[in-house]
Amino acid sequence: MADGTVGYDNEAYVGDGDGSGKAKKYQQGDHADSHRMTKYDKAVLFGIIIVLVAVVAITLIFAVDWTNGDDGNMDSRQQGSTIPPTTQMAADMTTAERPPCGDLGKPPHIVLVLADDVGWNDVGWNNDFMPTPILNELASNGVILNNTYSQPACSPSRAALLTGKYPANAGIQHLVVQEQHPYYLPLHNTLLSTKLKELGYMNHAIGKWHLGFCNWKYTPLWRGFDSFYGIFNGYLSDYSTHIVHSPFIGEPGASGLDLRDNTGVVAHENGTHVTYLFTERAERIIRNHNPAAPLFLYTALLVPHGPLDAPPGFENSVEVNDTRRREYAGMISAMDEAVGNITNALKDKGMWNDTLFIFLSDNGGDMFYAGNNYPFRGNKASLWEGSVKIPGFIYGNMLEKKGYSNNELIHFTDLFATLLSAAGGTPDDDIDGINQWDTVCRGDASKRSEILLHLDTFEATRGAALRMNDYKYIEGITELVPQRVEAHERFHLDQWYVPAEHPDAPIPDAPLISQNVNNTFLFNLRDDPLETTNLATDPEMQDILEEMQARLQYYKDNAAPLWYPENIDESDPKYFDGAWTPGWC
Repeated sequence: MADGTVGYDNEAYVGDGDGSGKAKKYQQGDHADSHRMTKYDKAVLFGIIIVLVAVVAITLIFAVDWTNGDDGNMDSRQQGSTIPPTTQMAADMTTAERPPCGDLGKPPHIVLVLADDVGWNDVGWNNDFMPTPILNELASNGVILNNTYSQPACSPSRAALLTGKYPANAGIQHLVVQEQHPYYLPLHNTLLSTKLKELGYMNHAIGKWHLGFCNWKYTPLWRGFDSFYGIFNGYLSDYSTHIVHSPFIGEPGASGLDLRDNTGVVAHENGTHVTYLFTERAERIIRNHNPAAPLFLYTALLVPHGPLDAPPGFENSVEVNDTRRREYAGMISAMDEAVGNITNALKDKGMWNDTLFIFLSDNGGDMFYAGNNYPFRGNKASLWEGSVKIPGFIYGNMLEKKGYSNNELIHFTDLFATLLSAAGGTPDDDIDGINQWDTVCRGDASKRSEILLHLDTFEATRGAALRMNDYKYIEGITELVPQRVEAHERFHLDQWYVPAEHPDAPIPDAPLISQNVNNTFLFNLRDDPLETTNLATDPEMQDILEEMQARLQYYKDNAAPLWYPENIDESDPKYFDGAWTPGWC
């Protein structure tokens, strides 16, 4: 940085030198008959030297002050950054020297489709068996996000995406929001919707919320959205009756309707698959939107989250002997059609060319409901790559580089900062996300080298995962769900799963693990992306291991306090006319 600044000033110095040279030549012309410098000449020359020395000194001081904060440390912009400050600073300088990427002259419409439990192997650009022609076309003509990470489960991923913070810092790090728990995303977190509202956006949330609803103030209309059409909980027990039985698995202790139009209960759509309802609402919002105002449409589709329930007409979208995988593929096909209907509505309204369209899965696929993360290891709600390395893409005419797979490291928290930047906003200093707009718009190198993939200090599921550069460190319990920890020896969700459509696909031969708080794993993801070889006991890896353990300890020391309240009986829908309703915390 200092060298760069001095280099710039040296060019100015050379210019001044040229001026001095001209001055001296002029003087020599006036005194052509003399080869000696007069006292006047010496005084002038001495004055010029003094001025030049002063200019260089001031420039050096300015350069040092510019690269340091008031306390002599790196610029305060780097506090809380998850990459080495020098890397971030260099990236900032590179960006500052170029015009903004994809500048439309106005904020783009932002349409974010967040699918539920779509595995790496459940989209057509990773597996041509899957019926996603519309998504495939958008992905191939946009930017495929080939190295993007979520959190391992629904609520934490949504929190990371909408706050720009790691769940451990946002205060929602354990498991997920369950139906009768007074658990929620704390109000001190500012959502992307609120930040976009400040920029003049009209914000609409459709689909799955799953960030808390025990009180109205934790629901979308109180968190920056102008409208909400969807469900508060993390699933529907039946996609067409819109009933939620609690708990998700086992004998229900409470049951009720979960479908809202703003604050009102939607009871008249019984019999209509919720995927159709969500899509129709998105189309209506687009049709009624004034394109002069920027639109943020957050559409959190519920498919293909379990239970297996493809809409009528989609059950046989593929040919495969496995009936569960066939049903699952039908849900994927319905998701693909939903995206097509939304994009067509944008085109019909004349908004498509000004739209930044993002498709993501909230986490990996769930093998219990025929999702598949092949070739990566592990299942949804675990610490393995299959749970957190997700399929996704970004499409938009404003992108300068398109039609390729972007392999740069990106995390869900970055989407907060990136989309806000694309909209013309500035993220607050307290987030973990990094503005990666030039990475997705131009294909620049990622500004990120580190991700806190998970941190949970809850006794039954105590575990953590951290990525730093090419290395990934895992410690403790590798499953997030206590019931799955208990059933580990039966299912071994830490392994690889062959997709039903490719039964002969090879899988690594690695030892089974146990669920133990003393587990320690270290993988080199560059050389071993499938996490087959544990380097934690390798003598040559101990420095890296200790460095990552120390970094993880920093996150533990600075995490929000763990909290996870017990069920509250007063949450039962029987007290609210048969619907899951806020007002019990």
